[in-house]
Amino acid sequence: MKKKLISIVLILAAIGCTGSSALAAGKGYASARAACLAEAGTTEAIFSARKATYAQGAVYKQCMTAKGHDVTVVKSNGTKLY
Repeated sequence: MKKKLISIVLILAAIGCTGSSALAAGKGYASARAACLAEAGTTEAIFSARKATYAQGAVYKQCMTAKGHDVTVVKSNGTKLY
């Protein structure tokens, strides 16, 4: 019984560590996105509404790639741009 309880505790600890790293990765992406949108000279609202210019999309793509995030930039009609 004691051995089984220890196993359950270790499994729960491992799950907690995985969740924490996933959360940290999400925060890293969000901060990179914010920095890259600022570098591109646009905002989240404009970019998400697909109202940014092609040049802003190119700067955003290059910045996110440099930060280690693979992103796809699409045109307002939904086709892939970069």
